Amino acid sequence: MSTSHVNPPPLWELEVAVIRIISERQAIPVDQIRPESRTLEDLHIDSMDMVELILELEEQFAVSIPDDLGKRMFLRDPMTVAGLAEIVRHQWGTGIPPRRDWRGRPLPPVQGHAYPGTPFTQWDGCHDSLQKVRLDSASPTSGGHAQFRRSTDGMRCVLLPEAEVELGSDAGAPDDEQPRHRARISAFLMDAEPVSVTAFARFLNSVGAVANPHAPRWFGVGPGDRRDAHVQIRQSPRRRWEVRTGTEHQPMILVSWFGAAAYSLWAGGRDWAHYETESLLPTEAQWEYAARGAAAREFPWGDAADVESRARVGLHRHRRSYPDLLPLAPVQASLGMSPWDLHHMAGNVWHWCHDWYAPEFYRRPEASLANPVQQTPTGIRSERGGSWVGPGALARCSYRRGRPPEAVGRCLGFRCALPASFLA
Repeated sequence: MSTSHVNPPPLWELEVAVIRIISERQAIPVDQIRPESRTLEDLHIDSMDMVELILELEEQFAVSIPDDLGKRMFLRDPMTVAGLAEIVRHQWGTGIPPRRDWRGRPLPPVQGHAYPGTPFTQWDGCHDSLQKVRLDSASPTSGGHAQFRRSTDGMRCVLLPEAEVELGSDAGAPDDEQPRHRARISAFLMDAEPVSVTAFARFLNSVGAVANPHAPRWFGVGPGDRRDAHVQIRQSPRRRWEVRTGTEHQPMILVSWFGAAAYSLWAGGRDWAHYETESLLPTEAQWEYAARGAAAREFPWGDAADVESRARVGLHRHRRSYPDLLPLAPVQASLGMSPWDLHHMAGNVWHWCHDWYAPEFYRRPEASLANPVQQTPTGIRSERGGSWVGPGALARCSYRRGRPPEAVGRCLGFRCALPASFLA
């Protein structure tokens, strides 16, 4: 389509052009895409796909797509093909932005094993559900923080003390991060690493055949979904869940909030069958405290923005494909390290949180109560931390966004958080 119009073309013409671009980029037949098709629910466009689509729209139409489109696509009002065409029309004549994170910048190393880290401690095999969950004392972290080993999955858990914590950001940050405020957070145990593929397979094999009807809601993609090439766990003919070679130490991805919740309940010795409503995932407040410490800082290591050297971010490049393994760093790699020696609290994968996402929550009085949690259902569950796909700016400690709980993505994983009472 020519972009030489002084005025933008009719909306219907843009809709046809956007459908063609989506068809080419996502390998979806044109006749299966309509203006009312929803990008997430109908076309299964995840975060990585949306980055590609934004770049393609910008190049095809010489427009600047708003930076918050990736966040908006997951909110209550579904993003549709017609909505994308309307955005292009509204932005007509704005010109192509540089987007150095995805265009032109040299590609950083993609072999995560080249990074230093700690020994991998998460277990495979099966856990005897009749055994009570234990948190066994382990050597302190390199920073001297108390550390324990969970008996269900071998996860290292770090004890964060009770504290008065700064949350959010000041004026100039996105509205959903404002205002900066304080809240008291009780002591809790945070997983030192994201949950690995090895550990998630252990969960599936531990709960056995009873999990089979639930598994499709927990992880993976439906028939014909192009992301099937990146599913990390398969069920063998003997009905045992097996890890794809090369992904053993990767964070578990393509996992829904329901799957993350079920795992967290199982890992904490709770009834995983309540995964639709309950979880032992960190609240947004717990996550932010674990990422930055008690005092506000932009990134886990401080306010310096040298994100690419400290975290797994900005690896994706326009039109780059991944026919084999995704460039995920091992969960134990010393990247995105927080003041508590927690790995990947910035970058690598987003982390599901317990809360329902509400953009205005930080402006409510409840956000400053002790142990705040947004419990009013909104249809969107919170996620934090940034990922290997997006730019470093999304890995800021206070950056907030969310997705429907049934959503899965190639840059979305999780970790667990247990009350300190588990140590009693």
